[in-house]
Amino acid sequence: MKVEITLKEAYARASKGLRHKMAYSIRLLQKAEKLALAYDSRGGYYLAFSGGKDSQALYHIAQLAGVQFQGHMNLTSVDPPEVIRFVKKQYPEVELIKPKDSIYHVAVRKQLLPTKKVRWCCEEYKEHAGAGKVTLIGIRRQESSRRKKRNEVEIDSRKFSGDLKGLEKYRKKKLKAKGINITNATKERTVGCISGKESLLISPLLHWTERDVWIFLNKVMRVPHCELYDQGFHRIGCIGCPMSNFKQKMIENQRWPHVRRNWIQAIIAIRSGGVFLKILTDGNPVVRYWKELAAVIRTRQSTTTGISCTQTRHTGKGKSGFSPGSSSDGLTDEQEREIAENIYDWWISGKSYKKWYAERFLQYELEFDGYI
Repeated sequence: MKVEITLKEAYARASKGLRHKMAYSIRLLQKAEKLALAYDSRGGYYLAFSGGKDSQALYHIAQLAGVQFQGHMNLTSVDPPEVIRFVKKQYPEVELIKPKDSIYHVAVRKQLLPTKKVRWCCEEYKEHAGAGKVTLIGIRRQESSRRKKRNEVEIDSRKFSGDLKGLEKYRKKKLKAKGINITNATKERTVGCISGKESLLISPLLHWTERDVWIFLNKVMRVPHCELYDQGFHRIGCIGCPMSNFKQKMIENQRWPHVRRNWIQAIIAIRSGGVFLKILTDGNPVVRYWKELAAVIRTRQSTTTGISCTQTRHTGKGKSGFSPGSSSDGLTDEQEREIAENIYDWWISGKSYKKWYAERFLQYELEFDGYI
C-alpha cells in the first residue's frame, strides 16, 4: 500500500507523545538498516506481516522511515479468510507464503495437537521465517506479561537480547573469540552475528500502546483496517490459536466451523493407530485418558442407542484427505467421532483433563486416581 504522506505531515497529525514514539521507532529502523542490507542487499528488512493492526503500523512506520524492506505473510492454513482478502486488496505487494503442508496434516504426522506449552505451530509456520535475515516484528510490551520482558533487538535463538549498542558489543566479542568473519545467508562476509536458521529481530513498536497503534493508523496514516476489528474481534491471528481464551475460540468456531471439522478429522486420524500406537503405550497419560473416554462413550451409546460395541469402523481414505484406518478400541464411526469431538472440546477449554472430564462425565462417578 502506497500512502502519499511525508514524514513532516505524519508528525503534524500526531500528538506530542505519539510523535516522540514515532521518531524513536524511525531512528531505530534507520540505524539498523545497515545490518538488514548486509544480510539481504536487495530486500533489506524482512517485515513479518499478518494483516493485523500491529503489522500494519509496523509496515507504515517502515515506509515513513524510508528504509528498504519487503513484507511477507506466512500462511498457516487456519488464517481467517477475511484477513487474506484484506491483505490481497490493500497490501498486494506483501508476499503471501503458502504452507508446504496444512496444520492438520502436520498434527497427524507429529501425533500431537498444539497447546500453550507445546506451540509447535509457531515453530512450524512462523518462527523460522526470515531465517538468516534481519526481521521486523510488531510485538508490543503492553500485549502481555511475557512480552514485557522482550527487548527491541534480539537474536531469535535467545543468544542476545538488548539494544543496538549491546548488539555491537556482542558481535565484537563473538568475532574476537572465534577469530573469524561472520557470513550471511549467501556466504558473503558481513557485519552481522547470526547464522543458519537464526534471525535478528527488530521490534520498532515495542513501547507503543494499543491506543498509539489505532491513532497512528486512523488519524496519522488514515488507512483502512481489516473488517474483523469492526465486528468485535480484538485480535487477528490463526483461528483457534492455543494462546486464545475459550470464549474467543467459541466465537471463532461459530464463524469458521470448517476449522473445527478439520481438527476433529485430524483427531480421528491420530487416534486411529499406526505410528501413534507404536510411539505411545498404555502407560502414557494421554492414551489412558482417551481409552477411558472411549469406554464412557461405548457404555453410554450401547445402553441408550443399542449400538453394538463389536462393530468396527471402515478403512480407507476419507473425503477430508485423512486416513482414519480402523479404531484401536473397536468403536463404530459414530462413537469414534464423538470421542474426537470430546477431545476437541477439552483441548479448547483450557482446563486440565481431569477437571474437564469430571465436569463432562460427572454422572458416571469416575475415579481419577493416578491421573495427572
